[in-house]
Amino acid sequence: MSIFDHPGPDSSYILCVNNAGLDNGMSVDEVDSIFSPYGELDDIILLPQKPYAFVCFSNTENALEAYNNLNGFQINPTEKRPTTLTLYIFFVSKVPSYLCPSSELPPGLIPLEDFISPEYSQELLKFLDFGDKQASERELKHRQVKHFGYEFKYGINDVDADDPLPQGIPEICKDLLDKALKTGHIQFYPDQLTVNRYLPGQGIPPHVDTPAAFEDGLMALSLGSQVVMDFRHPNGKHLSVMLPPNSLLIMTKESRYVWSHGITPRKSDIISTDKGLTVVKRDIRTSFTFRKIIHPKDRIHRTIPNYIDNENSNKQINESQSNLPKSEQEAEELEKLHVHKVYEEIADHFSGTRHTAWPRISNFLMSQPAGSLVADIGCGNGKYLGVNKNIYMVGSDRSMNLIQICKERKYEAFVGDILSVPIKSEILDVCICIAVIHHLSTQERRKNAVKELLRVVRPGGKVLIYVWAMEQELHNVKSKYLRECKIPAKADFLHSESSILSNSIDCQQNIDKCNHTQNSLQYDFDSKCDVSSSDHDGNRNDCQFTSIEHDGNGDSCHGTVSIESDSSKSNESKKLHVHTNRTQFKQQDLLVPWQLKSKDKSEMSKEEDKNTFHRYYHVFKKDELETMCQSLNCCKVIDSYYDQGNWAVTLEKT
Repeated sequence: MSIFDHPGPDSSYILCVNNAGLDNGMSVDEVDSIFSPYGELDDIILLPQKPYAFVCFSNTENALEAYNNLNGFQINPTEKRPTTLTLYIFFVSKVPSYLCPSSELPPGLIPLEDFISPEYSQELLKFLDFGDKQASERELKHRQVKHFGYEFKYGINDVDADDPLPQGIPEICKDLLDKALKTGHIQFYPDQLTVNRYLPGQGIPPHVDTPAAFEDGLMALSLGSQVVMDFRHPNGKHLSVMLPPNSLLIMTKESRYVWSHGITPRKSDIISTDKGLTVVKRDIRTSFTFRKIIHPKDRIHRTIPNYIDNENSNKQINESQSNLPKSEQEAEELEKLHVHKVYEEIADHFSGTRHTAWPRISNFLMSQPAGSLVADIGCGNGKYLGVNKNIYMVGSDRSMNLIQICKERKYEAFVGDILSVPIKSEILDVCICIAVIHHLSTQERRKNAVKELLRVVRPGGKVLIYVWAMEQELHNVKSKYLRECKIPAKADFLHSESSILSNSIDCQQNIDKCNHTQNSLQYDFDSKCDVSSSDHDGNRNDCQFTSIEHDGNGDSCHGTVSIESDSSKSNESKKLHVHTNRTQFKQQDLLVPWQLKSKDKSEMSKEEDKNTFHRYYHVFKKDELETMCQSLNCCKVIDSYYDQGNWAVTLEKT
């Protein structure tokens, strides 16, 4: 996720341009032709499967001129792109966590800066003449490659251990290898070297070096230019690591065997400094990757470390992701894993449980004057978009899969992030936001979300917000969430899937496969599901088989386990526990399960853990939402109420 300034650029000269991404059918050349008339461009960054681009100018003045002229600009359809695209532009104050170097590292990754001197670096580059044919050299599509010791054969992702090259590891590398061994991070002297030469704009696809072919402890020496290397975990977590010139990167253990690594092809890197974001152009970069091969005859009885499936390792990973965030980056990662990815995974089933509009929300929409322009931020499957045929409604959600459902229902909707809504300021008459803000994991992010909702409505415009309430029993009356909790007998679990769906069950979650996969017109910069997503307004929990239509929080009355017990109160308050569905909340910040049922009844018990996802919630206490909104000094609360286990406010922008 990203947060943007609107549009006060101050020192920023980087623009995020929604609807100008690869996912929209745009190209670098097309984006360049639109923006280059307004000044010199340092770079244009388009990311795979994303509907936005980053346009980096050389100075703030040119960036501001482009913003003033192109925000709202329409791009005509083409044969390959049949729809008209409207550009929505924001000055970047932050970029996706995976685009900027991260302070967090994959486990087992060891970066060593200034590992060799600039003089030694020049000697290595001078020795490495790519016109010299002594070593095995190839011209690949995205880079030049040279091999020493053994040729790495890309067709089989392996070496032929019985066919060594005439030239082994060059003698000039001996000093740096001896120094690397002395660090104690590697145990083997390498016998294979691959040298890659990258021009600006070139990269390498994400990959894991063949686990069976090489020993643990891969080493990558970077010469010439800096570069940002991307690391991805199978669960969807994405970290970026800066590799400065003359640095050595050692990949061991989990970073070696589990995380893929690659370099996104672009001509610059965006770096965060004390003075803000800076664009650093890439120059020619040469990498030396050292490996120790394992002969095929020695592979037979070897066991490759299985860090991803190791029970204790997984437990540590899960527990490390179950703390309340202490930083913006941790908050992004938590929401990516326990909100965005979950809704991508459960979108179809979730949509099947969200089909009836809540009366008070419907009445609010029906009360709006004909012709009003209204947005539903966090529209889920779009069930409120067609309530009032006399107003014009658009929907936005972080989940690409939920937006696809909206489009199949012929609703106007786009992927967007509640923390950076891609809508012009003060253009809407009304905005609704149902069951979204409780998915944001810090007070600051929740307040920023309300600010965004108020930004897009005109003065005097209305904003309706619903969040899940901690009080599920008010004035001695239980909410539907509690009333409809009848924990089923064991036999009840044998209901067929059709029976389950017909009874509107709710179920539960994932991340980050968060893997939050996300995207779009205000895209998750990382992931897709609505931190805006979800139409769960209240509390629905697959409590198993009652037909409820409360849009709350699909959760199964399925047993839960506390992440940590017997801890001190101070530590306890920082831990996220797994909530037992259909019971009173014991803390405000928690993980709520969603259980997907297997289509095959015989597989239900096997799939139970696999198909249980955990969604993050901050449940609001009485007056908390109202007090937070009043603190913004740009609105007044004109109504507040409790509705089916949710707190709601109606705001008027002042």
